[in-house]
Amino acid sequence: MAAPSEAAVLALATANAVGVTLFGLLYAVAAANFMPQAAFLTCLVVLFTMVTAMWVRAEARHWRLETLSRVGRAAGGLVLVIIAIPIFILMPLFWLDTQLPPEAGLRRLLAPIMTLVLFSLVLVALANVVGSVIIVARALLGGGRARH
Repeated sequence: MAAPSEAAVLALATANAVGVTLFGLLYAVAAANFMPQAAFLTCLVVLFTMVTAMWVRAEARHWRLETLSRVGRAAGGLVLVIIAIPIFILMPLFWLDTQLPPEAGLRRLLAPIMTLVLFSLVLVALANVVGSVIIVARALLGGGRARH
């Protein structure tokens, strides 16, 4: 069984991984022209709000820990996802590209997939920053246990 701080890092990393997946899917659907621009922007705002709320809820579960520990856990969860997502998505694609003949057409898909991963990671990092601001504001205004 994981220690409480390890479990907290894994919970934050899981929230971040879900956010990366959802943002990637949204961008892929929009890139395929399956939704108009206004619908994409609306979905992006709603999804960003949901991912931020999910992150805040995951982070607030260990509100009793000291501030430096909370910052370290949040940073650890983000760094874990920033390292793991490209490893699990891009590395197999690059390996597969070396195994398949050029006629398979995988090479032309690599740049769009890398762009989706990058955009998703940036949006999740922004959600972490906004979530951190919310947690700090709650601590300053509430003066105690964060609501969740």
